[in-house]
Amino acid sequence: MKNDPQHNVVTQPANERPTKPVTALAVQLLGPGDYRLMPWKNGLGTTTEIAIHPPGAGLAGQPFDWRVSMAAVTADGEFSRFPGYERSILVAEGAGMELDFDAAPTARLDYPGAMTEFSGDWCTRSRLLDGPVRDFNVMTARGRVQQYCLALNRAPVEFIWEPPTETLLFYCIRGTLILKIPELAEWNLERDQCLLIPAGQPEPKRISVMAIPHTRDTLAAAVRFNKV
Repeated sequence: MKNDPQHNVVTQPANERPTKPVTALAVQLLGPGDYRLMPWKNGLGTTTEIAIHPPGAGLAGQPFDWRVSMAAVTADGEFSRFPGYERSILVAEGAGMELDFDAAPTARLDYPGAMTEFSGDWCTRSRLLDGPVRDFNVMTARGRVQQYCLALNRAPVEFIWEPPTETLLFYCIRGTLILKIPELAEWNLERDQCLLIPAGQPEPKRISVMAIPHTRDTLAAAVRFNKV
């Protein structure tokens, strides 16, 4: 699991729904009414599940390939362990926290957009810096799916998407995120909206995707999932 420094983000005006024909793309525009609130695996907090694959998989049932969620961390404490999974965590709101690992140096995440990666096998403990935080979480099954997670703020980013094999997920944490696939579609994502574009699309193998933080305070996340 790693951040991909070569895959950045971009900009362009758009509407909340696609403004150009998108018959060639199968997408899901998700909002808070589509998400699931559930307890942490260890019972010490709550998380909002944004999306999971395959659909219907769960923490206690069918193993999942990947999962994206937003958690509220209100006190210092242990994180749930997820053996066999790789994780990314991005601070969405709040002053941040430090994560102490039993198998790696401490990670200090001290601003919204700060992110780190770690193994779900590790014993992980959080220590809040100054009050509660919300954090954006990505988990992928080691050996089955590779993840690339990127914080989007200030500058636009453009990267290359491979529709047949790669799933894209964009989540707007605050502000407005504009997404554009030239000649295919444009969207505006507002706070807590998510756009999911599954793999297996019947488009050419490589497509330019642009993501544009539209307001000064916009913060969003882009996640790319590739089968190993």
